[in-house]
Order: sequence, then structure tokens, then C-alpha cells
Amino acid sequence: MILRVILKNFLSFNEEVQFDMFPNMKRTSLSNHIAVINGKLPVLKMAAIYGANGAGKSNLLKGVNFLKAIALNKSFLNKENIRKYIFALKEDAGADPLELTIEFVTKSGIPFIYSIEVNNTGITFETLQISGLGSKENYCVFMRKDGNVEYALKPSEEVNNMVLGWIKKNPFASLMTINNDMPVLADENIDIAHGWFENELTIIGLHSFNPTLIGIFKNNTEINRFASELFKVIDLGIAGVKVETENFDEWVSSHNISDLPMDKLRDMRSGVLSEIVDFRNTRAISVEDGVKKISQMMFRQFGEGGFSRDMDIQAQSDGTVRLLSLVPAVYDAMKSGKTVFIDEIDHSIHPHLVRELIRYFSEKGTNGQLIFTTHQTCLLNQDFLRTDEVWMVEKKDGCSHMYSLNDFKIHNTINIENGYMEGRYGAIPFIGELNM
Repeated sequence: MILRVILKNFLSFNEEVQFDMFPNMKRTSLSNHIAVINGKLPVLKMAAIYGANGAGKSNLLKGVNFLKAIALNKSFLNKENIRKYIFALKEDAGADPLELTIEFVTKSGIPFIYSIEVNNTGITFETLQISGLGSKENYCVFMRKDGNVEYALKPSEEVNNMVLGWIKKNPFASLMTINNDMPVLADENIDIAHGWFENELTIIGLHSFNPTLIGIFKNNTEINRFASELFKVIDLGIAGVKVETENFDEWVSSHNISDLPMDKLRDMRSGVLSEIVDFRNTRAISVEDGVKKISQMMFRQFGEGGFSRDMDIQAQSDGTVRLLSLVPAVYDAMKSGKTVFIDEIDHSIHPHLVRELIRYFSEKGTNGQLIFTTHQTCLLNQDFLRTDEVWMVEKKDGCSHMYSLNDFKIHNTINIENGYMEGRYGAIPFIGELNM
């Protein structure tokens, strides 16, 4: 679970801002939205981020994605692309490093703080700590500064020289990735923190697309069941979702194959080939026990007089497909304890459906976290969203500022949707006069 994220000199965040998942314990409503870490630290399970177009909402997610990418991919950053991440709207842009910090707790219960500073010459500062959660001092796993490294578990001089040589050769690479190249650092905390970024943090951008969606539903009956239940609850007119699989050679004999790369398929001996049409994973061809199979998703839909029929994904609306693409991530947050970020959760989805999706997440209970950006004011409802779960982003002089709705004294009977639309809390667009 994420506890907090701090950004400075990153994209539209010039001055330091902090986003956190700490609840206001004076608020007693929706107490099921709070998890307790290690028996003592309360943490929120959900957060919604509001703001005008261009205010910088998505840049929080990009900051978290930056941290994930740099912790997992040695080649993510270089001298050419670092410039696009540093705040640019000031005369001395690039003079100071960008600074990012994330505090999180793994499913094993270990709390970490990972911080990094980067300028146009490389990483100038990087540290991984075990957080004391405010009750004791943090324990430093490693600290890298100006080309030198200090460790909790000090390696041999030979290994230390190898690490320093690696850093000199890869100035933009995180020390978190060195064990991917050569397993020289023995402290298991590095691998545990690395594993959180890889396995427990999911980020879904506005145009994210998963080409393996059929395989996910085919191989996980629980996700299939979860999707069917969710689609029924939010009333899409869909009774169930399933994956149909047939022998490929038999399927070819009765279908038009002009749109399939048959030359490539004839030589296929392993793996999966996905067909993508209009951002839809329409079909997947795989080899199972030496036999080619073709799979596609089918939706049981209702018609007149209770009539129903299985329809394929090309018959579904963009909103239904978007919801379908979110299902594995929402499932991971609710059932697998993952932290999931979704940019513009309402993209292509009717406000009522988004509201029911959030209500479902709110009421069903979750082991993980769901954090999303949105414009849908209908979600600003204290029946299923706490005020300390709502964050605002607004921009002034090109710089994004972020604050919590919890900063305002709001009684639990106040209609926060109306208050937001009336501009009481900021983070709404300013509409000037249009002269024709």
C-alpha cells in the first residue's frame, strides 16, 4: 500500500507537494475504508483526484510511474530524455534536480521509503530506507550520493568497487536494478522493495491497453466470475463474461481468414498471437500441447422477452471495453492487495456506471488500494467517498498545487458535489468570456 508520494521539480510540480493516504481519524463515517498497517498505522484504501484539464492530475500518476520505471528498468532514463521530466516553466529550468519520494508498505508488512534526485548528469542522490512509520528512526538500506554508496550490509571491497564501476557506467540507472545485471548486493530488502514495484503496483494510463486480456480471463476463473458479477451489479445488460476456445484448424474451416497472418501462424510453435481491432483484444491464437487454439471473449446479452445471446467483443461499446480492461486491476486491488492507479477512470464510461463501480469497490471491501483521477462530480458523495479521500489539483503560473479536501471543515451532511461545482474548494476550470 502507498502511504505517501512527494514530488518536486517534476513535470508541472515545481514546488514540493505531498499526496498521502493518511485518514482523518476524527471522521467516523465509512470506517471500512481504512486499513491498519502492522496493527498501528491507519491508511486509506481509496482516493479520488480532481482538477481542471491541464491542472496536472495525471502528473501525480506519471510521478509514480517514473519511480516504478526507474526501479525496474536500468535503461529507462538517459541524458536525452531526462529534460522532459524536469519542470520547464522558469528561467533556470534544469539547474535543480527533480526529486521524488514514495513511502509504501509491502504485502509482507515491511514499510519502505524510496527517494531519488536526478539531473541532466544522472542520479545525484538515491536511498532506500525501512520506514520507522513515525514512531522510530528509519533504517537505511543503502544511500547513494555523488557517486558513492553506503550500505546497511556492507559488501566486500571487491563488490563495492564493482558497484561503483557500474554506477559510473550507468549514471541514470537506479541501484535497485543492479541485481538484474549482476546479483552482487545481498540485502534482501532491496529485492523485497523491487518486488513491490514489480508485482504490487499497477498503473493504468488513459490510453493503456492490455493485449493479453483474453489470456487473463481464460486462465483465471476468479477474474471471470468477478467480471460477471460486476457487470450484473452495474447493469450493463450483460449476464456473464466468458472465454470460448476452439481448435484453430477447425475454426479456420468455417470462418473468413483473410484478416489473419496465416504465413506467420503456420510457423507458430509456441507463445500467443493476439489480434487487435479498434483497441479490442478480439482473438488470441495459442499453442497448447502442440495444438493451435483460438480464443475470444463472449458476452451473454439480453434481448426482447428474456432472449439472450453470446456476443463478441466487437459488438460491445467503447465504455464496456474500457470497463472490461479495468476489471483485472480492480480485482487485484480488491482481492490481491495491490495498489492500483487509474488515470481518468471515467474515460468512455457513463457517470452512473462509474459511480456504481466506485460504490461497488467502496461497499464490497478490499485488501488493496484504488487511486484514480476523474472529472465526475457525481462521485463526490459522502455516502461512499470520505472527504479525506478527495484530493484537488489546480495550476497557477504554470505550477501545479495539490491539496486534500480534508483541509476544509466539511460536516458529513454537506453536499460536497454542489460545493465543488460552486467553486468553494477550487480546482475547477476558469471560463472566460468568448467574443465572436
